[in-house]
Amino acid sequence: MKYNSGEARRPAVFVSSTCYDLKQIRQDIRDFIEDDLGYEAILSEYDSFPIDPDKDTINNCLRVVEQRADILALIVGGRYGYVTDHGNKSITNLEYLRAKSKGIPIFVFVDRKVIDLLPIWEKNRNADFSDVVDSPKIFEFVDILRNKDSNWVHEFNTGKDIENCLRKQLAYLVNDSLYLRQHLNKEGVSPKILQYSGRVFELSIEKPDFWEYLLFAAALKDNIEKLDDLRYDMKYGISFEKTVQYSEPQEILDFVGLKCNELINRNKILSIVINKAFQEAIGEPGKPGNAEYIIYVAEKLIDVYKSIHMWSLEFKNIVVPELFQKLLDYASELSKSVIEDIEYFIEDYDKRINEAVNELEENSEKKNLKFTLTLRSPDMSKIDSEIHRLSSLLLTEINQSGLSG
Repeated sequence: MKYNSGEARRPAVFVSSTCYDLKQIRQDIRDFIEDDLGYEAILSEYDSFPIDPDKDTINNCLRVVEQRADILALIVGGRYGYVTDHGNKSITNLEYLRAKSKGIPIFVFVDRKVIDLLPIWEKNRNADFSDVVDSPKIFEFVDILRNKDSNWVHEFNTGKDIENCLRKQLAYLVNDSLYLRQHLNKEGVSPKILQYSGRVFELSIEKPDFWEYLLFAAALKDNIEKLDDLRYDMKYGISFEKTVQYSEPQEILDFVGLKCNELINRNKILSIVINKAFQEAIGEPGKPGNAEYIIYVAEKLIDVYKSIHMWSLEFKNIVVPELFQKLLDYASELSKSVIEDIEYFIEDYDKRINEAVNELEENSEKKNLKFTLTLRSPDMSKIDSEIHRLSSLLLTEINQSGLSG
């Protein structure tokens, strides 16, 4: 979700929970959100809930989360809720996942009776907990919320507990928004930064300690996650580009040679991006970096990563005589090590820089970190061997043709 400074409306809080067992709590929370806070409360059981007649219940709920919700209040009681026919997740679970993917604030509230039983369930997952929950999937869901997704989980006994917590947490959220607004008005924000949300946007505006290095990691992660489809295309060799046919041996060899030079050139660009552009973007020691420049560098690295995938997929659109197919297959595999090296660098950088910052926050002792994008030289042995084999075959054919002539 991108920042929008011109939208004047009440914040909308989507209340996600099972309805039957939490009916009174949902009603109390709605009254609190609407009457006490003045926000818009979105609950599916009220006639103010905007429905699309062409969609079913599940898709209507998910659509409203996607299009209307600014905040999600997730309330987990003793019922897991309706499970869809096409999976094992409840509507509440799906609403949470949609809000999480959207990147809006999520406040999680779990019945204290469920929380108290969680350690017992972890030790004996086959025990009978039916006097408190209708399905052990509730424990699995809460475990994911607390541990895998690292949400802050608030316990509750009554609806009043949720109201008191929401009142404070939303006040903190408003304060953060005012801080952000102050920075936006004071410094102005470039269009490049406004294209981002979440961690990249936050680091670009707030600029905490070591923000330059953290921003580079966040921008890399944000951009590489957008290329999942391309990686699947690479895995299955899917390309819809125009097919090109080569028949003559020399033009086939020329094409392979040209492609190898292209790959070498991309490696050179990577070296410039990391060793020169990145160093200039983060600035000299003791001087602040340039957020737009850092994002640019991250985007360029991902652009090269993407182009190498496209480079390899281009071979899928080349038609050659069967004799030369193995040469093309070997050539297309040259990109594999480069792609793996870039992926390792991004993963290693993100892990180590976040660990280092956490350590520095606990211990002010200085620590030097060195990050190097090491690219292995493509293994040309198979290609050289195949070219040698083809040359011998072609030379034999020429000699035989000369003798027969």
